[in-house]
Order: sequence, then C-alpha cells, then structure tokens
Amino acid sequence: MTDPVFGGDEVRTEQEIARWAAGVTAKAEKYQEVSRQVAGVSITEVSRDGLVRLTVDATGAVQTLEISERASGGAQLATTILTTMRRAQSRIAGAVSDVVSAVGIREPGTADALVSSYRQRFPEPPSDTPPWADQVRPTAPPPPSTRRPVQDDDDWEGPSVTE
Repeated sequence: MTDPVFGGDEVRTEQEIARWAAGVTAKAEKYQEVSRQVAGVSITEVSRDGLVRLTVDATGAVQTLEISERASGGAQLATTILTTMRRAQSRIAGAVSDVVSAVGIREPGTADALVSSYRQRFPEPPSDTPPWADQVRPTAPPPPSTRRPVQDDDDWEGPSVTE
C-alpha cells in the first residue's frame, strides 16, 4: 500500500483518503485473520520411543497427553514428556510462519517479528540430541538432610506452637 497523496483538488484528496482507509481496513482484516488462525494452531508430537503423544497449542501449553501402557514411571517418563513437549513447541514458529504467508502479510519486518517472537520463546531443540535422549537415566537421590531433629524441650512453659 502506497502512502496517500494529499493536497491538490478536493476530489483527489477524498479519493486518496478513501483509498488509504480501504488499505488500512484490509490490513486490519489480515491481522485479525492471522490472530484467529494462530489461536487455532496446535502441534502434535510423538516421543521417539512412541510412549508419549501430546499436543500443544500456540501458547505452548499442553492440550492433550497420552501415555502408552508400556511406559514406565518416574524420571524417565517425565523426561520423555518434557522432551516431546519441547519438540512440539519448537514447531509452533513454523506453523505461525505458514499462517502469516497464507494470509498474505507482506509488510517488511512484520512477519519476521511475529515469527521470531515464537522462535525465541520456543527454540529448536539441539540437533545433536541423540535418539535415546528421551530415555534418561535416573538421577541420584538428593543428599540426606543435614538438619538436626527437633528435640522436645521439657522445661518450656509457654504456649504450644500447635495451639
């Protein structure tokens, strides 16, 4: 859309204002359409071992989570879920880019800024992640507490703390 040329005769000025207003309206409609379509984006990802399947929305929030009956619990399952979620989230920027292109947003920098905000929030997982990364070895248990147990103080005459 080119900038309107105001001035000159009144008829041309009115025509330029009408053309400019129509362009602004069309641009607003495109951005509303992008917003509507991006809100509907969802990405489904399956873990490499096939034990976890989940779907995230455009905000990165998990919408569905399916865990195979073959899955074992604990740290391994938690890591598989998080790894799968991060892979799904990293695909959001591509889906948003597809929406922006399909709607026809062509203003320099606008589409890039929108898509890059998703890339920053949900970066690509490291490409050097080995295929077994979904299956993490259990971590060591936390060290024992160094706090000494509370001993009953028989000579205390004040009110009980639990009262």
